[in-house]
Amino acid sequence: MTNVLIVIGSARKGRVADAVNELMQTELTQRDNIQTQIADLKELNIPFFDGELLPSQDGYEITEPAAKQWQELVTSADKIIFITSENNHSMSAIQKNAIDWLYTEWDKKVVSATGYGWSGGSLAIENFDRVMGNLKADVRTPAKLAFMKELNPDGSVLDQTTTSEQISAQVDALLA
Repeated sequence: MTNVLIVIGSARKGRVADAVNELMQTELTQRDNIQTQIADLKELNIPFFDGELLPSQDGYEITEPAAKQWQELVTSADKIIFITSENNHSMSAIQKNAIDWLYTEWDKKVVSATGYGWSGGSLAIENFDRVMGNLKADVRTPAKLAFMKELNPDGSVLDQTTTSEQISAQVDALLA
């Protein structure tokens, strides 16, 4: 059984991430031997990283409960999909903060991002790929869902065929 963690990286009211998560869940339930778990960063409410030591330093230990829960979710996952909104040409602050709490947990971890926004989240994904590559994660093919092409700005699907094809290709690459 492959444990796939889906990370919802937006805290906005009325967020599109919930609709994108439903699309991802639909795709993953059609696959054999997949177990999914959700890490909603809004609900986890991880505080901003303020550790005296960096996660890459010897002696670093997480004692903050929400961050510890996040660490356990990431550690137990075989593969991780980030639902990534684009905010000012980057991933959301809560998503970057969550990533920053960890270091060794990302080494060789298979990850991918499902971006959404006016450019399909392409700049957020570019930022995500750079950060995760620096942490030595195994970054796989993303999905880029653009408003007024694949999705409406409210998250409803505008082009079901292209949306499904992108998410399916992303999951194929993640599981390969």
